[in-house]
Amino acid sequence: MLQSLLNSVQSLSPQEGHVLVAGDIWINQSQCQDLQGSRPDCILHPSAAGIALGLAEAGLTVTLVGFVGDDELADAIERPLQTAGVASDLLHIKQWQTFTDTALDSLAGAEDARDAQARRRRRHKDERALPIDGMSEYEAHLQNRAERYMRNAGAVVLVDYDLGSIAEPRALVFVANQRGVPCIAALGSQRRINQYVEVDRQMNVAGCSLRETVREIATTLLPAMDASS
Repeated sequence: MLQSLLNSVQSLSPQEGHVLVAGDIWINQSQCQDLQGSRPDCILHPSAAGIALGLAEAGLTVTLVGFVGDDELADAIERPLQTAGVASDLLHIKQWQTFTDTALDSLAGAEDARDAQARRRRRHKDERALPIDGMSEYEAHLQNRAERYMRNAGAVVLVDYDLGSIAEPRALVFVANQRGVPCIAALGSQRRINQYVEVDRQMNVAGCSLRETVREIATTLLPAMDASS
């Protein structure tokens, strides 16, 4: 399965000073009626895809890294990003559905489940364990690509709803700090807040609108990017 993923990802050369957005991507299941639209409602919220779209529409050069499924929902995410000029390195997981808000609801009040090796498991809406759970190859692949794109990034936004996309937040934050790249953590869950203590700013985006989130991120990043350039 990992080889299928590796064969499907792109190799990007982001523009110097781009904003790297990396992390959890999900859609609103109830707003999937118009998947063919150029800006479908199902992604207009503060997941990594929505934030990347909003920052690009605000005039920033954006690169997005995250997991999506092997379905039409992934296509609905990619189309508006391409239209907005986002350089998307989306890792398609074969035989899996893109995360929806139903999955978020199922995680909201639940304790982390553990497998036989005491590794964290995440469950999708149909209660199947996600294929990235306990499979460090997938998480390491996203981690490595994110670190690669930081080499010429002007800023980093890490989006974490505790869905498992970002395996080692502190490692990514460390790389950003070492390179002097401003870093924001947009947290849809507070469970892993302690792993983002070294970022320039933590934002609780749970329940926030995409417009509000993008405005706050842009307001924070633009002066920081000017100061670090």
